[in-house]
Amino acid sequence: MNKIIFFIALTLIGAKSFAQIQNPDETSGGYEVENSDSTESEEQTEGEGEEVDSSTIVKPFVKIELYVDSVTNLITYLGVVEQEESGSDSLYTRAKRWADNRFGKLSKPLYEIDKKNQKLIINGVIPAFVYTSKYAKRDIGTHQFKMTVWIKEGRYKYQISNLVHVGLKQNIGDVKRNYFEFYYTSPKAVKIYDKMLRDADQDIHKLMKEFEKYMQDPIIVDEDDW
Repeated sequence: MNKIIFFIALTLIGAKSFAQIQNPDETSGGYEVENSDSTESEEQTEGEGEEVDSSTIVKPFVKIELYVDSVTNLITYLGVVEQEESGSDSLYTRAKRWADNRFGKLSKPLYEIDKKNQKLIINGVIPAFVYTSKYAKRDIGTHQFKMTVWIKEGRYKYQISNLVHVGLKQNIGDVKRNYFEFYYTSPKAVKIYDKMLRDADQDIHKLMKEFEKYMQDPIIVDEDDW
């Protein structure tokens, strides 16, 4: 009987000790386990310290977007400038002299004059280049166009259209002429033609800034040069 009582007591003591190990009291000095997400630390450390070389990133090809007039279906550049301090006669003279200085030796005949409607049509031409790098370019002929300037008191509007690329003269065959619209819509040589249009677009915008600057500059001599 004494052995049975001793065995029961021993069993109760062992069960109590096991329960304390499985559920340690906060003051008993039991293990403190932090419930952390292993994927969080992996995501934070993955790729740390790695640098991406931007030169190795291939950008997707995006075709240039140009304004096409809905009536003429021609690629067109437009500008409207308010210049309240300048009269219509002064603006007309400045536009004409700018054309003389810019295109006089390159384009004949230079003008189509409509004084009644205060409109000046300039037959312009600029050198055509393909820019192979920031400091290098390749001559590919000329770009011809019509530049129409409408003039009112204190303001003027201008338009560049009828853009034609004229290639370099070859030893054999005729000089090639292509409208910008051909390059813009052709399904062939898309990247080559896109590059030509981008470089032409860059030069045309430079021309527009040059024209607007000249129109602001004061005229020193007599302005009655019609």
